Amino acid sequence: MKATIILIALTLSLGCGKKKPQPNPNSPTKPEPTSEVKTPSAKPKTETKKPGTVLWEFETGGIVTSSPALGADGTVYVGSRDNKVYALDGKTGAKKWEFETGDQVHSSPAVSADDILYVGSKDKKIYALNLKTGTKIWEFKMGAWVFSSPALGADGTVYVGSRDNKVYALDGKTGAKKWEFETGDEVRSSPVVSADGILYVGSMDDKVYALDAKTGGKIWEFETVVSSSVNLGVRSSPAVGSDGAVYFGSDDEKIYALDGKSGAKKWEFETMGWVFSSPALGPDGIVYAGTHDRKIYALDGETGAKIWEFETGDIVTSSPSVGSDGAVYLGSGDKKVYALDGKSGAKLWEFETGHYVFSSPVLGSDGILYVGSWDKKVYAIKTDSKGLAKSPWPMRGQNPQHTGRAPAK
Repeated sequence: MKATIILIALTLSLGCGKKKPQPNPNSPTKPEPTSEVKTPSAKPKTETKKPGTVLWEFETGGIVTSSPALGADGTVYVGSRDNKVYALDGKTGAKKWEFETGDQVHSSPAVSADDILYVGSKDKKIYALNLKTGTKIWEFKMGAWVFSSPALGADGTVYVGSRDNKVYALDGKTGAKKWEFETGDEVRSSPVVSADGILYVGSMDDKVYALDAKTGGKIWEFETVVSSSVNLGVRSSPAVGSDGAVYFGSDDEKIYALDGKSGAKKWEFETMGWVFSSPALGPDGIVYAGTHDRKIYALDGETGAKIWEFETGDIVTSSPSVGSDGAVYLGSGDKKVYALDGKSGAKLWEFETGHYVFSSPVLGSDGILYVGSWDKKVYAIKTDSKGLAKSPWPMRGQNPQHTGRAPAK
């Protein structure tokens, strides 16, 4: 017993005298002594994105040739060849809703002040949708598919062309037909309405028509150069100047300016390719339009004289948008979106998508540029502009809502 007690005491004595393990002086975790006073770390700075930087992208299920339209709250509305119309959050690109039509959607949406969206489809119909929910309000069927984009009259009338050779005027609330006007060929051009109630539209019969927006009665027609073998047609949608002049491109490789009242030709400018692009007007009267000769031209609005030209890497069917800072934005078949100096044509920046850019860009009041591509995507791109230029017709459709209506005088 005594021996056991002695053994326990000896064990405790040795344990108490054992040294604690010391940290490895070479350990990377050893704290280094310092005489510096530590200060709270600064918050990371918000990254400033350069113009031409993508803010977001949204992928649809098909090619996007439809040109985006914007709601008053910044929502982006666009069609796709996956048969659908999409509503996207303008800040994030998140999908708000989608609506499926019966076929591809080439037509660009138009947004009314009373929260109705209008858009055509290859299924031969034009649809009126609730802007907030995408719910169908009405549909109207035509005799052929609808490539044309709707225009909206001040009284809510919806004007649209069809490949059944006709232009239609529909009641915006009900879809009831008010009148129709038959041209000599398909109507792929999108109608526009002047402040004095004249509707202008092109046709594949080589003509541009001026119609009474109330009745559909023809006021005048203007015939472009006719090919001896085939009708070339007018796919370009007109732009209306502050003096009532009408500007458009034609498959006869020319850009025209006409007197809006009489249809008399003011001037013509010859390019080296078809002109599908719809002209845009700068605040100083410069006319901008792209062509199949790979170029965008800047022309004097009074004389048609060339001010500058800029050559891209492929055909240009996209229509320009002119920013408040004078920059001109458009897409090209070379997969790129360009920003050009409106005065000189110098390139400010370019952004490359994954495929052709035949969609026409729309510029929001916050300077974000929205455009579609054949790579099935819709892009939001930062610019230096603070919205559109203050001009009579700064973009295709006149405004981000694509009403296709000239401002009231």
